[in-house]
Amino acid sequence: MKRAGLLPRAAAARAAAALAACVACACAALACRSDAGAPAPPPPSDASAPRPPVDQALPGELAEGVEQAFGLPIPRRMKVRARFSDAVFAVGEIPAERVANYVRTRVLAGNVETGPAKTIFSRATVKSAPQRMIRIEVVSRAHVSELVVRDETRPPPERGLSVEERWRRNGLTPDGKVLDPTRLE
Repeated sequence: MKRAGLLPRAAAARAAAALAACVACACAALACRSDAGAPAPPPPSDASAPRPPVDQALPGELAEGVEQAFGLPIPRRMKVRARFSDAVFAVGEIPAERVANYVRTRVLAGNVETGPAKTIFSRATVKSAPQRMIRIEVVSRAHVSELVVRDETRPPPERGLSVEERWRRNGLTPDGKVLDPTRLE
């Protein structure tokens, strides 16, 4: 009789082993399944939300950020500290040489002055926005670089004014003398 009592236990053990083998095969089959036929995830529902630019910078090159100064994209690792109608100031912990090289690839400058602590791009225009005349200074400070972009675009002249009227609007006579000397004080 002892032998008869062992048979159900042996059958239960074989059934448990068979069940474990089936579960293992099912898990292996799911793990090996290819996702090649799976559909692509749907695009985000809010297509109007601004997305950060795709980083296409080479090693050692600075990536463009979202903020701009008169058409010049500010490097991603720099923060705008002040913004005025004619100037933008940005600061970042980046070597000034890398910031100057970043600017050099994006502008056409009439004159570039390079020194040990400062690089100045005079009479410059941004390649992507050539309608503005700007002046860019890259200044090296202790462990940070400062980027100063100034808008030097002149306003268009008023049409229909005579030469004498243009002089008068600037406070001068046609021969260059001051109309009202008390206004100079």
